[in-house]
Amino acid sequence: MHDPLNAFALGGDVYLNGAETGPLAGLTFAAKDVFDVAGYVTGAGNPDWRRLAEPAKHTAWAIGTLLESGARLVGKTHTDELTRGIFGDNSHYGTPDNPRAPGHVPGGSSSGSAAAVAGGLCSMALGTDTAGSTRVPASFCGVFGLRPTLGTIPMDGVLSQSNTFDTVGLLADDPEILAKMGEALLRKKIKDTRPAQVVVLEDALEASDPAVAAAIEAALPRIKEAVAPIVRGRKLSPVPLADWVEHQNAIQGREAWETFGEWINNSNPRFGFEVADNFLRGSKVSQRTLSAARGFRLRAKRWVQEALEGNAMLVLPTTPVTAPPVHSPRSVMWEIRHRIVSLTTIAGMAGCPQISLPLCKVDGLPVGLSLIGPRGSDALLLAAAQRIGKA
Repeated sequence: MHDPLNAFALGGDVYLNGAETGPLAGLTFAAKDVFDVAGYVTGAGNPDWRRLAEPAKHTAWAIGTLLESGARLVGKTHTDELTRGIFGDNSHYGTPDNPRAPGHVPGGSSSGSAAAVAGGLCSMALGTDTAGSTRVPASFCGVFGLRPTLGTIPMDGVLSQSNTFDTVGLLADDPEILAKMGEALLRKKIKDTRPAQVVVLEDALEASDPAVAAAIEAALPRIKEAVAPIVRGRKLSPVPLADWVEHQNAIQGREAWETFGEWINNSNPRFGFEVADNFLRGSKVSQRTLSAARGFRLRAKRWVQEALEGNAMLVLPTTPVTAPPVHSPRSVMWEIRHRIVSLTTIAGMAGCPQISLPLCKVDGLPVGLSLIGPRGSDALLLAAAQRIGKA
């Protein structure tokens, strides 16, 4: 396997030919090492999970669908441990190189998939997205990334951590390829339709680094030309976006503990510090805290739905920062993580689709501009990406 970026996982040399004909014939794809392939162990970024796991009996629906459409699988890619990370650093297997921001993290947890796409090792890649695990690496690596509407693409054969947030994620360096991938996985044609307006989330700009906000501002004329008229002056949330994070963390953390807690209790696996801390905090989320977080999510969904009224899309930075340097102090990374999740939680809480577009740079480093649409508007977002690519 040619892997100059450390993008592919241990045991990730899994090669499967697709159908001889189909809309994806001639294209290659990689899959995050949480997608099952029959006869192979799914490693999930943790050596003890890999050591104790049995070979999968069935191939994940998403992989099977891409193969049936003619694409060829060229390997399985690195992930943060059990998908519990957002920067792409893995204590056991290292950090994939970011080919478009050397010396900086690729973002996670779909780190290897984004690095492989950005580095030209495959045409497209599968990831997953809980609190930004496809959108963040798309932003940091300067590629296109789609978090679909919650529940739209089957998660059969995919290791999930948080069933009310988890989605399959799509990554590509070419919006036309992303659209073809989307047509296969969404099972619908992408039509050249447009929203009526694009609403700028001013509170998301305010939560971002000034240089990132300025880069997004500079890209708005391209959005106006290729997507729809721009509407300014709208704040999404009556409370600071930073307040959303504790509720995201409570629900996600508790659900992740319910998914993996028994295995952790019985196996005493090795974890990196932050992953262990995430699981420990999730195990201690009380029923009262969980109920309050779920109540907040209902209100958050309503705020997002109100902002999307009138056939609108929302525009915001995918991440409030560019990729931090590899080996940054953990205290710095914790603060950045909180800021990132304050933006990624918007689509996650609402179950809406979000696409990250590689339109901006700050000091030579990529940062994504995102569009969020109503639930079920995945094809509309992909069509917007196609028009931006043509422009």
